Parts: sequence; structure tokens; C-alpha cells
Amino acid sequence: MNTKTASTLKAGTENDYAALKDDIAMLRSDLKNVMEDVRGLAKVKAQAGVEKGTEFAEKASGQFKETRGEVEAEIRKNPFAAVGIAFGAGLILAMMRGK
Repeated sequence: MNTKTASTLKAGTENDYAALKDDIAMLRSDLKNVMEDVRGLAKVKAQAGVEKGTEFAEKASGQFKETRGEVEAEIRKNPFAAVGIAFGAGLILAMMRGK
């Protein structure tokens, strides 16, 4: 093999190596950008979940307060019936637990 061919092959190999090195650097940069985008999307989705959970909790709290008010009104109307119902429920629960 002559020296011209060897130097041409060496130059081609070095060019290929440099191109691969540049491509790997670009891939690393692209991967970093993708990871940042995924992190940002996850943060947005998590925040949306927190907001939805807060909204649900506020709605449930309002419904609980409304139901509690209705139950208290019924107890005031019929206190003896309320005591009887509470006693019966306690008795059933005690029987179910085996005590």
C-alpha cells in the first residue's frame, strides 16, 4: 500500500471520527432538551392534579357541611328517634364485631 492511500484512509478515518464526535455531542444536547421538556410537562400535569384534588376536596367539604346541617336539623326535630337510631347502629356494630 502506498503512502498516499494510507494518508487518505487516515484522513478519512479522522474525519469520520470527528463527525461521530459532533453527532454524539448533538445527541446529548437533544436528549438534555427532551428531558427538560418532559420534566416541565410532568410539573404542569402534577400541578393540574393538585388543583383538581383541591377542587374536589372543597366540593366534598361543602357537601359534608350541607349534609351535616341537614342531619343536625333532623336530630333537633326528632331527638328520641335519633337516640334510638344511634343505639341500634351501635348495637348492630357491636354484634358484628362479636363483642
